Amino acid sequence: MPTNNKPPARDSVEDGIPPAASVAMIYATFPDRQTALALGRSMVEQGLAGCINVFPAMTSVYVWKGATETAEEAVMILKLAGEGVERAVAYILAHHPYETPAVLVLPVLGGSDDYLAWVRSGTRV
Repeated sequence: MPTNNKPPARDSVEDGIPPAASVAMIYATFPDRQTALALGRSMVEQGLAGCINVFPAMTSVYVWKGATETAEEAVMILKLAGEGVERAVAYILAHHPYETPAVLVLPVLGGSDDYLAWVRSGTRV
């Protein structure tokens, strides 16, 4: 009997991270380095993320409310246990200064076992 090895279809992002991804990354943009760093530090201290990285400068071009905008922004990448994604996203949205912040969840499908275990150990789920 043939088997279908495809994972089940997901109805929405709310379904979370695929079970195989025990670690996830969240990509989020901020108006400046200080805002990103303050929010990220708070999240690490509370165990919402095992580690964050802040890239202090990038230029974004986007359409907002009908006008093309160009803005200098900072990027924060959070690394955390996959089970903590919903809580981390909710925290970012509740404390973010933007009306509609860019918050993207990316499953981590592999990497250094020791590093992935370290990230998981820094996330309280």
